[in-house]
Amino acid sequence: MERLFEMQRIIIEQLEGESFFWRSQFDDFLGTQHVCGILGARGVGKTTFLLRHAMDSGAKKGEALYVSADNIYFLDHSLIDLVDRLYKQTTTRLLLIDEIHKYANWRMELKNIVDTYPSFRIFFSGSSMIDLIQGKYDLSRRVVLHKLYGLSFREYLEFYFQKKIPRYTLEELLRSHGEIAQSLDITAILKHFGDYLKIGYYPFFKGYTKEKDKFQSLDNAVQMTIYEDIATLHSLKTTSLGVIEQLYKFILNSSPGELNASKLSNSLNKDFESISNFLKYLEQAGLIRSLHSGSSGQSGLRNPIKLYPDNTNIIHAAYLPLAQDQIKGKLRETFVVNQVQNTNLPIFYSKAGDFKIGDWIFEVGGKSKNKKQIKEEKNAFLLADDILVGSKNTIPLYLFGFLY
Repeated sequence: MERLFEMQRIIIEQLEGESFFWRSQFDDFLGTQHVCGILGARGVGKTTFLLRHAMDSGAKKGEALYVSADNIYFLDHSLIDLVDRLYKQTTTRLLLIDEIHKYANWRMELKNIVDTYPSFRIFFSGSSMIDLIQGKYDLSRRVVLHKLYGLSFREYLEFYFQKKIPRYTLEELLRSHGEIAQSLDITAILKHFGDYLKIGYYPFFKGYTKEKDKFQSLDNAVQMTIYEDIATLHSLKTTSLGVIEQLYKFILNSSPGELNASKLSNSLNKDFESISNFLKYLEQAGLIRSLHSGSSGQSGLRNPIKLYPDNTNIIHAAYLPLAQDQIKGKLRETFVVNQVQNTNLPIFYSKAGDFKIGDWIFEVGGKSKNKKQIKEEKNAFLLADDILVGSKNTIPLYLFGFLY
């Protein structure tokens, strides 16, 4: 146990003095009284938050302990034994466990810890694929889960330029987008938006100076997500993981709307059930997104109409061999789906436009895009790229990056 405190001291010494971007979501995390789980894809900042919370909670004085679940300590010791020793031998009452899904019996032991040490606070991070209800150890009533996503465009601007920028609801954007766009005191915002689409979603990118290093690190994270996280959580063999990687690359290299589960199962000569499950794993892992028709029934829920990469950065990182206009369209649609779903707003495929959110229809395009496709629709809007300020039912695309 002493070795764990020593390792924490070494890690914290290296972080001291570094700036830390406090996201508004973190306030919600700290409001959890007992056990808090923070789930998300690799690279969105889970580890950084746990370390910062440990530092702010008195880690240097031994009042908090940060550990990684794959630490060699756990080869000979259990998680519940660690908590027991901390409770009996120290004043530590806060344990922060990183990547808890890498610890084999985490559900059972976490349940025992919660039931046995009610005064002990635990924060843990884990893959976005974690299911608290899986198996016989139902933790859904014992643990509060929070999802952590990558940076929104608004957060990217705050992160890189130290500016406080307000969030806006969708209703506020639709009602007052002109005034909002004119109130933003940000020079060259369209340039910054282009940079965000390329290298702005993942906070860890700030630690790299070369673009190729950013993209290489992201590609490494993707490979680890497939061949470590998905493999471990779903007990899959290498052959199945190869199919999953192939599915991911198909989606990266296709234009929006070209692929769905049925087409992919035919292309790969695999059964629909397996492909549907693999796509679900990719989406849960934070690598792809799906868009459904919104119709009721099992078919409408299981077979998405469109499949997208999770965010625009992984499109750029893939060095796609697509034509520039195809990439533009893919980036725009992926951005909208990403930002809206990260706000927990239901978004669906629309035959009239590109998307339906609530009672509103949205068509996405460049600054020269016309409204022909949605002209007969009530409550229809054009999300136009490459414009600073819109008019009436034409909204600058970048403003959808201010939803969270």
